[in-house]
Amino acid sequence: MSKKLPSDIQNSIKTLLENSDDPAVIGKRVGVHRNTVNRYANKWMHDGIRKRGGRPSIVAESTRRYIKRQVLTGCLRTAKDVQMKLEELGRPMSYQSAINVLHSVEIYAEIKKKAEGKDMVQGDSGPGNCPT
Repeated sequence: MSKKLPSDIQNSIKTLLENSDDPAVIGKRVGVHRNTVNRYANKWMHDGIRKRGGRPSIVAESTRRYIKRQVLTGCLRTAKDVQMKLEELGRPMSYQSAINVLHSVEIYAEIKKKAEGKDMVQGDSGPGNCPT
């Protein structure tokens, strides 16, 4: 168990956190480790100052929402279409990564059922009014 910091140091940490300084800078100023600053910040401020962990995504959240909207409106019909659209947007990636982008917006592939003895419906040549 760690020792409790003196109240004057705690108060200075609190005021510096309210000014939204970086925990490493606050720690150097006050003379404590940045993890100590983070611990007190998590104790006092529940909105959090820590960054999310993990590997950063190669596709921004706004791009994911755009892709989801394009799929739901019928402009993009296959994962290959999604892959090509992401390449147009400057995000070249593999086919599997395009599928992973679809999964991240809760769209999952379906196996196309073959119609037995039916001809293709006339006029169904693809998406109608999709912006490019």
